[in-house]
Amino acid sequence: MTVLFKLFDITKSYGERQVLNAEHLEIRAGNIHCLLGPNGSGKTTLLRVMALLTTNDTGDLEVLGEQVSWQPSQLLLLRRQMAMVTQSSFMFEGSVFYNVAYGLKARKKPKKEIQKRVQESLELLGMLDFIDAPARYLSGGETQKVAIARALAVRPRVLFLDEPTSNIDPSSSLEIEQYIKHINQQYSTTIVLITHNFFQARRLAQQTSMLWDGHIIEQGPTRDMFHNPQDPRTRRFIKGEY
Repeated sequence: MTVLFKLFDITKSYGERQVLNAEHLEIRAGNIHCLLGPNGSGKTTLLRVMALLTTNDTGDLEVLGEQVSWQPSQLLLLRRQMAMVTQSSFMFEGSVFYNVAYGLKARKKPKKEIQKRVQESLELLGMLDFIDAPARYLSGGETQKVAIARALAVRPRVLFLDEPTSNIDPSSSLEIEQYIKHINQQYSTTIVLITHNFFQARRLAQQTSMLWDGHIIEQGPTRDMFHNPQDPRTRRFIKGEY
């Protein structure tokens, strides 16, 4: 299976505070890979480095088969193969259609293709009936579905999800989890998911990396990590004792 991300000795500091020190991480194509850990463990920083939105201070970073040089021309080509949804997704002023079409218009796709992809993406997320609705008046769960549809419309090889269900009700959260699974299976989209909810990680991810104080302290198949964690900090986290 193709390895899409390789990270070696990746560090990031803000002032004197080091927030990330990831010695080694590989993420393979077609998987749902979870970055698990308590708040402040470095998950979002690691995700943003992989998404080429935050520069690492030291270390080697390979993304989609390329050694990252941080040159603008390289960044544009790589970023256009990836998409991100955050826990509080921003909606542009205008309709749901306008929001979902935004990335396609930026890529100068033909109008017919834009129309087709927007409708397909919204239909997949159960939001086609909202296509003409003003996007900023949606509920929290509806907003997250539209944000995922917007990301999906550009057909990314990699979809980054940063706590996509943390601000919505449990019913909408479980519904979005089903859509995440479906996107992974139907489009073979590699998904990198951040959560501090170990139940969600267990439901969704084939592979999990456990972060603690900026370090990846344990990683491997999700089932193995939950049934036989090797690091005592992972065991405490799973038991809710951290």
